[in-house]
Amino acid sequence: MKIVINVIVGVVVALLTAMVVLLWVNQKLSPLDRDYAVKELINAKAAIEKDIDDISSNILGQLKGFCSSVANDRDFAMKLIVEKDYSAPEVAEIAASYMKAMGFSFLEVTDADFRILSSGHFPASAGNKSLQKSSLSDSSAGFMFDNIKGADVLSLQIKIPFSCAGALFYCVGGVVVDENFITSLIPHENIQLILKHGKEIVGMEDIETMSELKDNSIIINDRSWLAESLVLPWAGEADAPEIIILLEEPADFNLLDVI
Repeated sequence: MKIVINVIVGVVVALLTAMVVLLWVNQKLSPLDRDYAVKELINAKAAIEKDIDDISSNILGQLKGFCSSVANDRDFAMKLIVEKDYSAPEVAEIAASYMKAMGFSFLEVTDADFRILSSGHFPASAGNKSLQKSSLSDSSAGFMFDNIKGADVLSLQIKIPFSCAGALFYCVGGVVVDENFITSLIPHENIQLILKHGKEIVGMEDIETMSELKDNSIIINDRSWLAESLVLPWAGEADAPEIIILLEEPADFNLLDVI
């Protein structure tokens, strides 16, 4: 009888020990899953920042080439500096003649006071001052609103000073920041991106409610996501736009469900 009792006690002790271990492991798994997912978000943010830097470097390189072409354009210098004929095609149309080939959405040439001499994206703006562009740091990319035929759109642009016949000019150019731009930044299929600027949201439709991002969590339309935020370098007024990086919450896993 003692042997039977000892066996039963041993089995009970073993089962209790196993249950305690399972409960302990089960408690540890959930934080690990979330920590892993947060690290995935951080890596995605780094990849997006690099992509934006690469896009900016490409814009900068092309603008340098454009500045060199304009600076060495004798017809541009003759009409603008010698004859002071601001409406001459050699001046007014020079941005439009390069913009599409460069793959840009925006391209302008201004004088030292930021008066627009030539605009590829909004030719009718020639003669106006582009003071907002003066807030861009030379040769540094910045996000800002710009006007395309009467419509304000978000853009990524760079301003470069250059000299032509001893006079100072600026060229300013870049690309529109729309849903295609945001989609191109997605590092892999598990990540979802939205661009938020004030109440304007790009990248996800039918958003009715959105909580603040706190502790890598955000609630959109009553659904919880893991999230990171990337605030963009801003050359406009009010709050800077931000890219919100979303990842689905890890599914709850309970070891007790499989025993």
